[in-house]
Amino acid sequence: MLEDKARQHDQQVVDKYHDPTAAYTMTTRDYVMRPSANNITGAFILTLPPVAEAKGRFYSILPRDADVVNTITITDQNDSECWLEDIVLRAPCQSVLLYSDGLYWHAFGLYARPGLKTTVAPETKNPTTLTPTTERGTTLAPTTAG
Repeated sequence: MLEDKARQHDQQVVDKYHDPTAAYTMTTRDYVMRPSANNITGAFILTLPPVAEAKGRFYSILPRDADVVNTITITDQNDSECWLEDIVLRAPCQSVLLYSDGLYWHAFGLYARPGLKTTVAPETKNPTTLTPTTERGTTLAPTTAG
């Protein structure tokens, strides 16, 4: 039964998008989302559809309006393997593409597009210093059968 749900769009052309301005739980047919969070709407949560029901599908989320106070938080339904933390969009045109393999939500491309002016300061992460390894490879002498 789960295999039938993996067919993209169930042979139908999807020509719509949804633009929520308040908390919203996505359905499996909400492939394109254009949410807006601003001083009127405030911050809100966008909940992904059940990961098993969305198997084999991609979901595009790109805010039309958001900022560091009026954020759009993307969460799962506590059903995805390894969901470590929610995705928080803090600027217009940040985007994320989510794919469900039936058990896990894969998130791709969370970024602010180059050239866009946003009110978000870039995140600063402490660089990790890796110590190079000095392990040597093993060399095997050729064998001759004779």
